[in-house]
Amino acid sequence: MAESIQSSLSQPIQLGRLRIPNRAWLAPLAGVSDVPFRRIAQELGAGLTYVEMLSAVAIHRKNKRTMDMCARHPSEPILGVQVTGPQASLVAEAITFLESLPFDTVDINMGCSVRKVVGSGSGSGILSEPERISATVAAARAATARPLTVKTRLGMTRRSITIADTASRVAKEGVDGFTVHGRTRDEKYGASADRAGIAAGLQAARQHATRDLVTVGNGDLFDWPSIQKMCADTQCDAVMMSRGALGNPWVFQTALIGKTCNPTLNEWADVVLRHLDYQEEHYGETHAAAVTMRKHLLWYIKGFPCNKELGAKVGYVETLAEARQHIRAYLAEWPGDLIRFEGAHKADSRFGEHSKYDPKYDMHRQHDRGVGHL
Repeated sequence: MAESIQSSLSQPIQLGRLRIPNRAWLAPLAGVSDVPFRRIAQELGAGLTYVEMLSAVAIHRKNKRTMDMCARHPSEPILGVQVTGPQASLVAEAITFLESLPFDTVDINMGCSVRKVVGSGSGSGILSEPERISATVAAARAATARPLTVKTRLGMTRRSITIADTASRVAKEGVDGFTVHGRTRDEKYGASADRAGIAAGLQAARQHATRDLVTVGNGDLFDWPSIQKMCADTQCDAVMMSRGALGNPWVFQTALIGKTCNPTLNEWADVVLRHLDYQEEHYGETHAAAVTMRKHLLWYIKGFPCNKELGAKVGYVETLAEARQHIRAYLAEWPGDLIRFEGAHKADSRFGEHSKYDPKYDMHRQHDRGVGHL
């Protein structure tokens, strides 16, 4: 079973007219999925990545920050865009505008749980208006010939699980792909992903699909056992990594080789320093570039000795050059063949916390960008 799942995830898949090289994908993460991070994820195996979630209202207003988020690096092989909005017409208008930009696939966000997004009727706010779900997908389908997908949650609350109805509505309107995040809106990231709920949603979508449909499982994908369980329990065609990729882009390699990948210190440093280079290339050596890189650095350092001491330094860097200095100084203190997350099993008392690390505890939503213009 494990070998067949690994083999499947490493195979290409057709999403509408788009051929994707594998089935391990990076979710559109607000405040995270910018050009530098996407490039790292792609280099480590992500078959499909997305820009950060875009507000249809902000696109309508041609908000500069939102337009900047549409950037695509020449090295990016395949790139998707995700849109959310309070009205079907606004979502369709935004997708029409995005037709002029070099995106390969379009996703409608029906799952964002951020209060200001939901309060505006966007993100998972649409789940309380089932007729608007149908209208939004129909309008979006009419606006683009590109592969169209939807990402959603199980419902607004545990008392109102609506995933089967949502899935049937979405599938009937002709989407090419359907992703289910295994939580309700009010659970946000506080509960474990409900794989049975995901399976029910994906099955309902398959039953009502009007064209070939790619089904995607999302939630709590951190290592090979969790990826394997998602595939086995939901029969999804692909997996979409969210928090599991924060500071751990090796999770894509994990999915493709069927074994949890924990890098050596030297391998880790190569990726972190390259990410810093991409950050400077994209944003320049600016204070803002350093500030937006801090959270990535705090995620990256988990699983190595004395990471709290290192975190006290990289979490306050004022320049990217300063960040590089801290990383290189740290490299000089520890052996290059040290394997991430193995330190907790060694006798050296300087090693940090146990390897069972969940980045949701460090994922501060105030870092989000692009959703504040709703």
